[in-house]
Amino acid sequence: MTIATTAPSRISAAQAKRFIIPVAVIAGLAVLASVAGIPWTGASEAATGIRLQAEPGQGATLTISKLEPGDSATKTVTIRNSSTTESRLSFEENADPATFAGGALNLKIQQDGHTVYDGLFGEMNDVTQDVGNLAPGGSSKFTFTVSLPDDAPFANQGAPAVATYTWVNTDAPEE
Repeated sequence: MTIATTAPSRISAAQAKRFIIPVAVIAGLAVLASVAGIPWTGASEAATGIRLQAEPGQGATLTISKLEPGDSATKTVTIRNSSTTESRLSFEENADPATFAGGALNLKIQQDGHTVYDGLFGEMNDVTQDVGNLAPGGSSKFTFTVSLPDDAPFANQGAPAVATYTWVNTDAPEE
């Protein structure tokens, strides 16, 4: 039985250059991207700073703690009529005007694709809106989109913007 051994191969200077130069270029670009704050992916991280949380009863709290200029994020909530009769649905916001990002935070609320509100965050405060009837067992989807214009300040965004929303189902009036 024979065991063959081979001497370690040697890398030529030309082969080493072909390996070292691309690695050095990639490492340099990574350092430059980190220093310049360039994101590693095209995906926005805006959704990590936006929370829509259901509350006991028929309410929800929308909290914005991080949103970059030029970004927007969308969250939804579905309201269901669990009764056996048609009900009338009303909707109210409770919030203070946001100081987040210098007050530039915009909020758009849509109900089943129709715009209920489109303006500055917190400016719909204490306005009760009648948003229609819900059939027995029916549902209605509310979509909340928050956005900042491209020129909004990023640094010192301030305290989170918080709004609570309440939906009230009442018996639908007889016609």
